[in-house]
Amino acid sequence: MRRLLPLIVVATLAAGCEGDTLLPAASPTQPTAQPIVINITNTNTNTVDRSDTGSAPAPPGSSGDGGTTSGVLPLPAYGEAETRAYAAAHPSQVMHSCQLTDGEAAWAFLDGLIAVLGQRDARWGYLCKDANCLTQARDVVAYRASAGDTGIWIVDVLGNHCPNAGDSPTQVRWGVLPFETLRRWVGHR
Repeated sequence: MRRLLPLIVVATLAAGCEGDTLLPAASPTQPTAQPIVINITNTNTNTVDRSDTGSAPAPPGSSGDGGTTSGVLPLPAYGEAETRAYAAAHPSQVMHSCQLTDGEAAWAFLDGLIAVLGQRDARWGYLCKDANCLTQARDVVAYRASAGDTGIWIVDVLGNHCPNAGDSPTQVRWGVLPFETLRRWVGHR
C-alpha cells in the first residue's frame, strides 16, 4: 500500500479530482521581492497580411510631411499597389518563390517586381544580407532613400515565405520596416 499511495495521489490529481484529503494544504506566502516589470519595445510584424497603407514613419532628418531636411526620400506611395498588381498577374511566381525548394527560378517574383517598380524609380532594389552584398534578402525589397547605398526603406513583400508542410501558403504583403541607416542596398543581383 505504501508504494501505491504516490500513484494514487498522482492519478487523483491527473483526473482532476480534489486531492485535499491526501495532500496537506499549502499556506500562502507573501512575495519577498518586487515584481519584475518587462517592457516590450519591438513591434510584431508577423501577420498573414500586413498592409501598411497609412503614412510610413518619417526617417531621421525628414520633415515628416513628405519633404526632407537632409536628402532622405519618403517611401513612394505607389509601392503597395504595384506589388499587389504584379503578384495578382503572376500567382505562380508567388507560389514558387522559395529559393530553398525552387532554386534559382524562385527569384522570378522578386526580380520581376523590382523590374516593375524600377520602371517608376530606379531606387528600388534588393536588401544586402552581408557586407559585400554577395547575398540578398529573398522576400523583401529595398528603396534607397538617400544619395548613397545606405539609408533605405525595407519592405517585406512575401509573408510566410518558404512555408513548412501544413502551413498556409506564401502570400503577398506590404510590411514596411523601420527606416534603416546602416544596411546596404543593391539595384541588381
